[in-house]
Amino acid sequence: MKNGNIMNLVRKDLKLSLHPATIIYFALASMMLFIPNYPRPIGFLYIIIAFMMMFSTDLQNKDREFTSLLPVSKSDCVKARVITICSVEIAMLIVSIPFAFLAHRVLAGMENVGGMNINVTLYAIVLLGYAIANWIIIPGGYRKNFKVNLRCIIALIVFMLVTVSLENLVCRPMEGKLFLNGTSAADIVRQLPVLAGAIVVYILINLLICVISMRSYEKAEI
Repeated sequence: MKNGNIMNLVRKDLKLSLHPATIIYFALASMMLFIPNYPRPIGFLYIIIAFMMMFSTDLQNKDREFTSLLPVSKSDCVKARVITICSVEIAMLIVSIPFAFLAHRVLAGMENVGGMNINVTLYAIVLLGYAIANWIIIPGGYRKNFKVNLRCIIALIVFMLVTVSLENLVCRPMEGKLFLNGTSAADIVRQLPVLAGAIVVYILINLLICVISMRSYEKAEI
C-alpha cells in the first residue's frame, strides 16, 4: 500500500507539478548534440529549469500544505518527488540516445574543438552533474523558507562548471585521443565501467538526498 501511495504521488507530480514546457527541454538536449564545436553537456542542463518551474508551481499552489493533509507520510512525499525528478532526468538521457547516434554519423570526421565527442563518457558526466544539481535543489524544497530561484540558479551554474570541467579532463589529455573521448566500438566498451560507476554514484547521492530531505521535512513547520 505504501508503494501505491508513492506512485500515486509521482503521478500527481507528473500531472500537476511538472510544466508541459518540459518537452521543449527534451528537444533542446537532443538537438544541441548536432551543434559542431560545442560543449556537449550544456544541452542537458535545461531540464534543471523544468525543476525550478516545478517547485515554483508547488509553492504558488501550496502543494506542500496540500500533500501534508493527504493520508500519506512526509517520507512518501519526499520519495515520490525524488523518483519524479530522477525519472525525468533518466528519460531525458534515454530520449537523447537515438539522436546521439544520428549526430555522431552527421558529424563524423569533424573534430569537436569546443569539447568532447558524443559517447558513453558524456552520459556518465551528465549523470554526475544531475546528482549534484539534485543535491542543491531538492532538500531545500522541504524546508520552511525555500528560495527556489536562487537554489536552481546555483544548481545551473554548478552543473555547468562540473560537467564542462569533467569534459575538459576527458578531451584535453593526449590531444583528445584518450579512450574516454573515443567513439570506436573498443573505446565505447572501455567506457562502460565509467558509466556504471556514475550510475552507482547517482543512485547513492539521490538516496542520501532522500534521507536529508525527509529529515528537513519532518522538522519544518509547513
